[in-house]
Amino acid sequence: MKFRNDIQGLRAIAVLLVLIFHLNSSYLPGGFIGVDIFFVISGYLVSSIIIDKKGKDSFNLSGFYIGRVKRIVPAYLCFLIIIFLLGCFVYFPMDIGGLRKNIFYAAIFNSNNYLASLDTYFGASSSENPLLHTWTLAIEMQFYFILPLFLMLVNRKYYAPVLIFLIIALFGYSYYNSTFLSNKSGMYFSLAARMPEFLIGTLMAVKGSLLEVKQPRFKNLCSLGALITIVITALLLNEKSNFPGVIVLVPCISVAFILINSDSVLNKSILSNKVLVYIGELSYSIYLWHWGLMALLRYSNLRYQFTLSEVALLMIVIGVFSYLSYKYIESYFRKIQTNNLIKVISASLAILCITAYLAPKVNNAIYPIPKKYSYATFGLDSHSDTFKFPERFGDLNKKKDSILLIGDSFALMYKPVLDYIGKRHGFNFLTVTNDGTPLIPGIAREDFSNNSLFTRYQKLSKQSSALIKQSNLILISSSWRHEITSLPQAFGAFAKLLRPNQTVIILSNFPSLNKNPIKVNRGVVRNVSVDNNYVLKTRQIPDEIIRI
Repeated sequence: MKFRNDIQGLRAIAVLLVLIFHLNSSYLPGGFIGVDIFFVISGYLVSSIIIDKKGKDSFNLSGFYIGRVKRIVPAYLCFLIIIFLLGCFVYFPMDIGGLRKNIFYAAIFNSNNYLASLDTYFGASSSENPLLHTWTLAIEMQFYFILPLFLMLVNRKYYAPVLIFLIIALFGYSYYNSTFLSNKSGMYFSLAARMPEFLIGTLMAVKGSLLEVKQPRFKNLCSLGALITIVITALLLNEKSNFPGVIVLVPCISVAFILINSDSVLNKSILSNKVLVYIGELSYSIYLWHWGLMALLRYSNLRYQFTLSEVALLMIVIGVFSYLSYKYIESYFRKIQTNNLIKVISASLAILCITAYLAPKVNNAIYPIPKKYSYATFGLDSHSDTFKFPERFGDLNKKKDSILLIGDSFALMYKPVLDYIGKRHGFNFLTVTNDGTPLIPGIAREDFSNNSLFTRYQKLSKQSSALIKQSNLILISSSWRHEITSLPQAFGAFAKLLRPNQTVIILSNFPSLNKNPIKVNRGVVRNVSVDNNYVLKTRQIPDEIIRI
């Protein structure tokens, strides 16, 4: 396939949209569509290459996969190693385990499914996760595995109808899940929901010549209109939009128009200018490095916004890292022999494994923070994904009391408190708790971001339901999150099932701080030179719960 400067320019626009959005989402609320632009371009380019080689009877499946590995993996592994090393010095012990787990899933190109399964109720926030953006590369590699098999197994004359069917069906799947099942987060990271974006590019590679606008003046207007539509979409969409859903068709179809009208003035002049083409050349490395460096700085700063001087410094550092990555890794490994590629990847994975093994030790040496000060260590055998069995705490030397503590992570925090009080005042209690949602039966599937969280809730809810029937005094502690829309109804049903001899006590919500004191003070000892002023936040119990 002939090299096209305009596609490099289009890549530049895509990475600039993402870069601006990630600097501050208020600058360009819908800048995340840059990712969707990349997906359409990738589908178009890779499909064009495969179809062209198939036509010449020179396509080789293993050669295709090796080519994709050369293009993506070496720079990616270098990025993971350096970010992991930096993370050991920036992250605190309570978060380094999460980073290590994220590194593993990123390294096997499965971070999209890992991130979709996360309950971000604990740990570093999304804006502080230096590997958050790797979900796109995971989806891209998964698609690259499927695409050649599709183009080989389906007869060429059926490409277009099959592609159209898949695009419509998968967009319908995405829209239904996002709109009616409240699974927007799951769809955002889903290969099935994102695949039609790639397939729009594939469809353009197959039938683009038939859709190309022939009249030059109208072609120029269409291409310019498509670019303006992309910019408007980036300005009007935001993180609350029902995305990807159907609305993603707007930027994707706009990109498709630009791709097939390659000789328009927009393509030949604006998108093919030297600056955009050069940024497009660096776009993969820019995409790799920009978010990782921003996230580590945000974690260190304890704030989302950057100052002007930080923005300037970030642009310089991202530019340097991107240039070095492109010049000495991307460009070099595209031409390397396969045997040498295997050796380099094996060595890189070995370094990554050694780093993963040493990371907690190095991190604990840098920040010797006792676990009890940084995250929950008490009562984990009866909690959430570490659940083994209902635990009994308090005064265990006396007979078993008919007292039960249930709830979410707020209840987890009460376990050591009630254990201490129980030992002093002669009572004991059973407990089972969960992250994010209290263990009251009847919370709807729609209130969970993915199936794994709902499955965990169902499993633990069965445990709590059996214990509720056996208990005379039930203690409940919860954040009573307003986002759990079915919670009042579930709590009402729970209250109606109580026996006359059962008593329920709702433990009040304790206040939390607006920032983590350990991060503020870079340790557990108060540093008088930093801002130790905190805002106390207390979640109010919803009126519906109070009425019940």
